[in-house]
Amino acid sequence: MVTDQKVISIQERLKDQAFEEIEELFYFANEYFGEYLLYLVDDFIETEQIPEKIASSLIPHFISWAVFCHHLPDTKKTILEQYLNSPEYKSRRNPRIHRIISEWKYASPGFYIINEFYGDRLLVVHDVLRMKERLVAIYNEIYHHPGDHDLLLGYLLPAGDGTYSPIIDFFHIPVHHKKEAVHRIIDFYNKKADASDLEFYVHHYPKLLSIVSGALQQ
Repeated sequence: MVTDQKVISIQERLKDQAFEEIEELFYFANEYFGEYLLYLVDDFIETEQIPEKIASSLIPHFISWAVFCHHLPDTKKTILEQYLNSPEYKSRRNPRIHRIISEWKYASPGFYIINEFYGDRLLVVHDVLRMKERLVAIYNEIYHHPGDHDLLLGYLLPAGDGTYSPIIDFFHIPVHHKKEAVHRIIDFYNKKADASDLEFYVHHYPKLLSIVSGALQQ
């Protein structure tokens, strides 16, 4: 029993250290790609005509996609991949922590229905497009508890122990907009689905955010 507790303690510590790296990643993104990210944000708001009130909540999720999923035009790599190859990261890379972080290259955002709460910050969600369940543990300092029937939008990262955690707090789509939002999202997915779910989100996530914005205005 003592050995099991030690293993759990080590796993928790590794997970905490891995997710602390997110702050360093976003600092790197701002330092080296800040102007490009601002260009992407401005283009997204203008092209998709996102109202200011909705944009203020959606933009952090757009930026998460731009850092973790969007391929830079000159290198065809993501900012995350650039960061993992940077001297800043390599100089302090811990192999056990890196095993967790390297899996984030294959993660992508999603839309989730809540199946069950196990506590204030532990819940089981169902991905409406991938048709899979995820056990989600919330470590974000800023966290707004969702309603039981809300639709959640977020970018879940594997934590190395079978659980997932969002990069930032979920975006909540209230129950009275949920049916319309799910219908539009699934309809778009069926028309545009690529060879893999990851490729779908690489190419179409900004449009999905625009669809969410439209559904919220109904």
